[in-house]
Amino acid sequence: MDQPSEVHTEQGILKTVEAAGDVTVERALVGVVNGRDVSITQAGAGPVAAQGDVRIQQGGCGPVLVGGDLRIHQGGCGPAMVRGNLSIQQGGTQSVLAAGNATVGQGAFVGLVASPKVTLEDGSRVLIGTPGAFAAGAAVGALVAMVAGRRRRSR
Repeated sequence: MDQPSEVHTEQGILKTVEAAGDVTVERALVGVVNGRDVSITQAGAGPVAAQGDVRIQQGGCGPVLVGGDLRIHQGGCGPAMVRGNLSIQQGGTQSVLAAGNATVGQGAFVGLVASPKVTLEDGSRVLIGTPGAFAAGAAVGALVAMVAGRRRRSR
């Protein structure tokens, strides 16, 4: 089955942009974006879901769910789940769970990163790396289990 070849370019203020093909958001503010490959340039968006790659250039968005690679240059996003590779240059994100490699370039910041291979270039910052991320997740899971157990016993 062939992939749709349509490209949707959006500008202005919109609630939602959904397309079976590629979506390009330029100089716009969009509530929700859903498409195959998504490009955000000098724009802002809420949650973004893409079957393919996401590229953010001088823009930002909320949570991101990416089926391919995520590339951020002079921009940022909220929490990200990336099936492919992550690359950030002069930008940042809150937290990332990447199945592929994560490269945090010069001038980039990530709060928490979990990836099989994390590459930190000079001038980059990561608050919590992969071992710390898994330890923090285990600690939160244990805390939730303890609270749930106490609630069950008190009933």
